[in-house]
Amino acid sequence: MAEKKTPAVSPATESAADPKTRKTAAKAPARRGRPPLAPELYVELNGKQYNITDVIDRAKADYRATHKVGVQSCKVYVKPEEGTAYYVINKVSGKLDL
Repeated sequence: MAEKKTPAVSPATESAADPKTRKTAAKAPARRGRPPLAPELYVELNGKQYNITDVIDRAKADYRATHKVGVQSCKVYVKPEEGTAYYVINKVSGKLDL
């Protein structure tokens, strides 16, 4: 009788094929340490102070009130001498009073 030869499977190949022993590489390690820095930017002119971070948040909220598309790009132009901030979000312009 002729013997049937079965291909030898290495232990490394065998464990990679077994889903129970295979480690998942898709999970990213949890970030430890300090959270990312969130700077605050202020502009002072003629005795008035403006928090630019709040102005940006207000511009995004104003845009979201009338548009359902998420914010892809955001540019804010502050004119403290006029007490106004102009913004362009996703090629849509708007105006805010400071």
